[in-house]
Amino acid sequence: MDLSQGAAGKVKGERENEYMNHRHQAANRRRRVVKTMKTGMLNFLSVKEMKRVTNMTMKATALALALLGTMTLAFAEQAAAQKSKPAAGLQNPFQVQAENWRGKPHYEVLIMNRNAKGPGGAGNYYNSLGLSFDVSDKEMDARFWALDPEKLKQQYGGDGVRFNGPRRFLVNRFSAQAFDGGKKFMMGPIPMYVYGTFVVPDFDAFIAGKQAPYQETVSKRSTTWYFNAGEEVYELVSPEGAVFTMFSASLRVDPNNTVDKLPTLGKRLSLPKGWKFRVRTLEKELVLVATYDSDPPNTIVLDQFENNYQRNRNK
Repeated sequence: MDLSQGAAGKVKGERENEYMNHRHQAANRRRRVVKTMKTGMLNFLSVKEMKRVTNMTMKATALALALLGTMTLAFAEQAAAQKSKPAAGLQNPFQVQAENWRGKPHYEVLIMNRNAKGPGGAGNYYNSLGLSFDVSDKEMDARFWALDPEKLKQQYGGDGVRFNGPRRFLVNRFSAQAFDGGKKFMMGPIPMYVYGTFVVPDFDAFIAGKQAPYQETVSKRSTTWYFNAGEEVYELVSPEGAVFTMFSASLRVDPNNTVDKLPTLGKRLSLPKGWKFRVRTLEKELVLVATYDSDPPNTIVLDQFENNYQRNRNK
């Protein structure tokens, strides 16, 4: 009897201890839940779940790093593109001289950048003046017409490209300052020198080929044009009496605007009020000088056919 009661008491005690252990473990679990809610759910996960979450976290981290790397690369490429844009200031001048150029073809490409503020823009211009070609003028004109502005924009990093030509030069001989040591820049199949900087008041209009005629525009370059005595020159005179002498005829607007038709150009022009067109034969050599950073700056005017006239400050 005493042995049976002792055994029963022992069993009862063990059950009470087991009950208390369960309560203690349950209390610990509740404390862990509260702590987990405060510090993060990972403390409440099993080992298997922990591994799964860890793998997911590693994948998410890798994806985030990959995206960050892509964004960083994109920003780097954008910065490089910005850096590659042609600078307004040019370096390493190189002298170009040539004779017997009247009537010869030349071609110009302008790689332009939009101003950070305002509607204007500026950029460097590339011209084939001083370079000769071993094919016909007609073939060279066709090559110029075939140039792709998007390819050139990607190649040279500008915001826009403007084609100026085909053209025919009216100067007999010239001396000009190119830059970059006389490096020949390939505009498609056409080699060109970089000669200077062009500034426009309306970037979008200029790139769209809608530059307003009969308005002075700054052309920053260092050139000397020589017109021989006895040559015929074609000039615009503004209402204020400023004289602009044509040095380059354009075939872009009118392919039939050839040098031999320039004497009658005045009949085809629609001049603004007060403007005059005149033709005169030179009694002595005419020299037009432009300097890159001159004050006042060198300026040019285009007529409606995009013939190019330089302001003649020697008048």
